[in-house]
Amino acid sequence: MSLILTSSQDPSNLPQFSTSAPYQYRNDFRSGLKVPPNSEIAVESVKLNRNPALDYEQSQVTLFWFGQRLSVNASLDNSMSWIIPSINRIDANLSPEDFREEFEKMIKMALSLHPEIDTVNGVTMTTLHTTGVAVNPFQGYRYNINQIGASATSAVPPSGTEKEIFGDLQWNGTTATADGDDTYFQLQPTDADGGPISLFGGNITFDTFTGNNWTVGLARPIYNPGADFVEANPTLEHTFAYADVGLGPDEDQLYDYAAQVGLDDFLRLYHLVPDPVGNGFMEMKEINYYQKNNTATQANNADNSSFATGTPIPSGSITDITFRVENEKVIISASGKVVVETNTISSASFKDQVPKPVNQNCWKMYPTAGLWETGDDLNVSKYECRTSSTIHRNILPNNWAFKSIIHADMDNVFLDVTEGGAVDLDALSPTVGHYKVQRPWSGADYWPQSVDERPLMRRFLSDEAEDGGTSPYVRPYKGLSASAMEDYEPIFIMGKSERYTDGKVQLFTPNSMNVLGFAPFAVGPVEDSVTDSSGQASFTSTTRPAMTSEHSTFIRVPTLNHKTFNFGTGNPSKILFQVPRFDNSGAETGALFFQNPDKTYIDLNNPAPITLTDLDVHLVRKDEKFARDLTGSTEVMFHIREKSKL
Repeated sequence: MSLILTSSQDPSNLPQFSTSAPYQYRNDFRSGLKVPPNSEIAVESVKLNRNPALDYEQSQVTLFWFGQRLSVNASLDNSMSWIIPSINRIDANLSPEDFREEFEKMIKMALSLHPEIDTVNGVTMTTLHTTGVAVNPFQGYRYNINQIGASATSAVPPSGTEKEIFGDLQWNGTTATADGDDTYFQLQPTDADGGPISLFGGNITFDTFTGNNWTVGLARPIYNPGADFVEANPTLEHTFAYADVGLGPDEDQLYDYAAQVGLDDFLRLYHLVPDPVGNGFMEMKEINYYQKNNTATQANNADNSSFATGTPIPSGSITDITFRVENEKVIISASGKVVVETNTISSASFKDQVPKPVNQNCWKMYPTAGLWETGDDLNVSKYECRTSSTIHRNILPNNWAFKSIIHADMDNVFLDVTEGGAVDLDALSPTVGHYKVQRPWSGADYWPQSVDERPLMRRFLSDEAEDGGTSPYVRPYKGLSASAMEDYEPIFIMGKSERYTDGKVQLFTPNSMNVLGFAPFAVGPVEDSVTDSSGQASFTSTTRPAMTSEHSTFIRVPTLNHKTFNFGTGNPSKILFQVPRFDNSGAETGALFFQNPDKTYIDLNNPAPITLTDLDVHLVRKDEKFARDLTGSTEVMFHIREKSKL
């Protein structure tokens, strides 16, 4: 029978010890310890120092939300928002100040999907302390998340920002010229060149049309060009089921909102909504802004348009087209006069007369246009957008649908797929590349389609729709309120909440209420979250964040011949013992001592004697990664004995 004391020490101590860290160390025994055959081992006692720190290791999950706060009886389906997962880059136990710095980065990355949150300068976390208190002065955090609430930057996208989807385009920063028939393109300014259109009254104006026929509008990002661009873009696969439901001369162009002068020489407006015969797909449906006569299913549109005359506007009177976005509302003007806006939709009978609401798929939209014939021109004379001065990671892939379906990690998104990124550099050319599905949020591929099929979107379906017909649900669209998105607020989801998550969402169960200081609230409580008229959201931890580990710690000894099994990882293991969360005195942080009264002995599988000259000791989590919340010196006592002979 032998008791073996092992310990981690500073490398500058006795040379017979070779130590590295309190969670990973090796002890050497100069003369060697002879272990008899058929022996077994158990952990006798453990002494360690667990840092009082905020535990945000890999299993910790926080979801974010920007939209209407849902009341107890509210339905997620009646919102235009969806959860925003976050990538846990912290994966550590940190001091309050270090945690503040790292979690602030997570907030910025998550909420940068909405262009009206200032994720460059407007997101801050402040550490709160109680002055004059020596014990536990740390009390939590104040979280500040500010909307921009100011006019957008006016910046027409320069040359080089154009994405030619198909056709042959020339763009000089003012004028788009078609060098071939049926030219379809999107302007995609990023970084210092601009960004998505502002949802705080941002305008895009197209004018100086030289062709007889054209299509202009706004659309969600189109990443991969080509004649079969819908099929080539996984984020668009739920949109068009077939080619003749779009716009342009071949009815194959996609927009979220569009104005078109076609062969009939009238101005017609369109939006992308569920297709009544598309089995879950979508179509470019006309907005009958000119609807005059009340019918059973169509209301007179005089409240929403000054052009409710019964006839669309002739093309000859059109000099320019402007789209203006105000949160969920899109206002379309022609020749300086508003053609349609959503003032009232008191019944579902307005479904064909007004534009759809802006949903989370359309938080980031870009100027998109189609020139029908070779030699046709159009100008972009105004574009009001958000830029890198307020958008953290202002790049095209930093988009909710892209992260849901293609690739979620913006740190490596531009790497080749062979290096863990999302770009297939061989697909088109070494300089253009082609985005491919690589590592999106798990189980999120249906989210964009789900948002596009919400009841407020399905009300645009006809009563003859094959998949269930129109939705009768209506509510006023959310516009602007002083300097903020009306009724929209940033919310932390820190525990299970079916109110904010679809019942099928299982992979993103949030569990961070303790570490963020909001226990027992799964959702940041409304009493402590205020979004005032200036767009500034400020809320404070309701409880002191837990400074204890949420994770189990295990002792692993890789040196010996014993074998245990970790079914959590699906592999054989060398774990011998689970360290209790509380020590024998009831403490869970600081200097802890665990005396093991009920030892479990593990067979060393040594039919012959073995001589131990060194012993490696690891303290790990259930995934066998090191428990890095330990500090100081660790001491583990092992007991080795011969197996009883029965």
